[in-house]
Amino acid sequence: MNSNIEILGLIFNILNYAFVFLFIFNLLKVNYFNPIVSTFVKVYKPISKVFGIFPIQAINILVIAIVLKLLSLIIYFGSQYETLTLFGVAIIQTLMVTLRIIFFAVIGGVILSWVSPEKSNAFLELVEEISYKSLAPIRKYIPSAGGLDFSPLFVLILINLLESFLSDILKSIV
Repeated sequence: MNSNIEILGLIFNILNYAFVFLFIFNLLKVNYFNPIVSTFVKVYKPISKVFGIFPIQAINILVIAIVLKLLSLIIYFGSQYETLTLFGVAIIQTLMVTLRIIFFAVIGGVILSWVSPEKSNAFLELVEEISYKSLAPIRKYIPSAGGLDFSPLFVLILINLLESFLSDILKSIV
């Protein structure tokens, strides 16, 4: 395979990750004044004017992420699999990356709650916010017991179950 085409596939893969992050930021409605988030939003603004197909911005971002993943898969595996199969793989892999990012953000948020540094770092603030907003729906139903918050445990188990489910679907497709 041509090295220029492989580099293009790598670029599409990196852009897929960028749009997955933007999807998570949009889905969880994180602080748009965070410098990291505002950079992602500034880059997305012109793209949204061109590719704004759906009225809901989060769906547009997810569709762009899936299309970028599909393009990278077509570059790498287009001769071995049908496009429809690669489309299914692109959807599942994009969802799995989304879940994995949230998984690590929850773990990071738990560790940061123990250490409790000053919130002068934009990245640490972002990790805490993603973690907090991911845990918020579970915290409604599972209160803390004796000062211990068990909601991260349930979220991590749920994410692992969803990832194994998606992995099984991926194995059946390919």
